[in-house]
Amino acid sequence: MKKIIYAAMFFLAITMMCGNAEKAEAKSYKAGKFKYQYKNTKKGVWITKITPLSSKGISKLDIPAKIKGKKVVKLGDTKDNYHTSDEARDLFGIMMCDPQGIGDFTISNPKLHKKIAKIKKIKLPSSIMSITPSCFYYVQDGKEINIPKSVKKEVANQFTRVKWKKVKISSKNKTYKVKSGCLLSKNGKILYGLVYKKKRVVVPKTVTEINTADTRDTVENSIGDHGMSFRGCEILVLPKSVKKISIFSYSMMKVEVDSASKYFASKDGSVYSKKDGTLVWLYQTDGIYNIPDGVKEIPYDFGTYGKAKKIIIPASVKKVSNIVQYCGIKAPIIVCNGKEPPTLLKEQTNSVVGLGDEVNVKVYVPKGCKDAYEKTWVIDKSNVSSERIKFTFIEQ
Repeated sequence: MKKIIYAAMFFLAITMMCGNAEKAEAKSYKAGKFKYQYKNTKKGVWITKITPLSSKGISKLDIPAKIKGKKVVKLGDTKDNYHTSDEARDLFGIMMCDPQGIGDFTISNPKLHKKIAKIKKIKLPSSIMSITPSCFYYVQDGKEINIPKSVKKEVANQFTRVKWKKVKISSKNKTYKVKSGCLLSKNGKILYGLVYKKKRVVVPKTVTEINTADTRDTVENSIGDHGMSFRGCEILVLPKSVKKISIFSYSMMKVEVDSASKYFASKDGSVYSKKDGTLVWLYQTDGIYNIPDGVKEIPYDFGTYGKAKKIIIPASVKKVSNIVQYCGIKAPIIVCNGKEPPTLLKEQTNSVVGLGDEVNVKVYVPKGCKDAYEKTWVIDKSNVSSERIKFTFIEQ
C-alpha cells in the first residue's frame, strides 16, 4: 500500500513540475494595444505570438526591442519549424485549416484576421536575429515592414508570398536587398520573387539566376515552394544575363527574354532552354497548354501541373515526362502534331485527379500515326494508380 502511495505522490510531483514549467514558458507582456506572448532563451526573448487588444488604434505595430530588460531576438510560433508544420501558426496565431478534410482551406480565425488587416505598418527592432518560416505567412497585402540586419533566413518564402506596400531592408543586412520590387540576394545576382504587386516587372540586369524553388532560404522546401512569388505579375521581362531559371508558380504571367540571351528563348510568353530545348516556363490561358514550337522536352516538373484541360504538343518535342500530371480534369485532351511520337516516360501515370476517378485522355494524332502512338505511349501498369488512366488515340 505504501508503495502505491509513494508512486502516486511521485507522479503527482512530476505532473506539478511539468505544469509549472509550462506556466513558466507562458509569459505575456502588454505594450500599447498589443499583447506579446514570449519565452526566455539563452540568447534573449523569443516572442511567440502577438495579439491586438483592440480593433482601434492598431495601425502601427512597433515590436519592442526589449521585454523586462532582455532584448528580443526571435519572432514566431514555437511549433513553426517544418517538423510539425500542420500545427504551425503565424506570429498572430493564424493558420490555414481544412475543417471538413476535403481540401477546402480557410483562415482559422476570421475575426482575428480582420483585426490584423487594420495593422498597416509592422516595425521589427534591430535586435531581431531570426524569424520562423511562417512568421508573417498569412498577413494581408499592402502593409509596410522592415527586415533587420541580422535576419538571414526564412525571408524569401514569406516576404514574396505577401505583397507589401513597402519593404525596407537594413543597409547592413548582408543577405538581401530590394530593387524594382524584386527581392534579390545582396550581390543582386539571385531573384527570389516580388515583394510588391506589379503588372509588369523588368528584372535588374545584375540578375543571373531566378530561383523560387530548389534553393529557397528555408530549412526545407515543403512550404517554401508556395507558388506565389510572382503573384499579381502579368509580364516578367528577363535580361540576357539570366543563366538559370527555376520558377515554381501558378500565376498566368508571360515571361519575355532578351533576344540577345545565349541561354533562353521566349515565345508566346513561354520560355525554353536554347541549349537543349527543355521547357522552362509555360504561359497558359484558361487551362490551354500550348507548348511553343522549338521546345524539345517537356520535363517532369516545369511547375504548372494540375491545371490543364488541353495540351498541344508541337512536332519539335521529342521527350515528354509525366504528361498526365498536368491535367486537372477527368477527360483532358492532348493534341500531338508530330508524326513521330515523342518518348513518354513511365511517370506519366501520376495524376492530380482524385484517386477514385478514372482519367480518360483523348490523344489526337496525325493521320496514319495512330499505331505508332499506341505502341509508344503505353501506360505503366507497375504503378497502382495507373489502372485508372486510359489513352484513346484519334487520328485527325
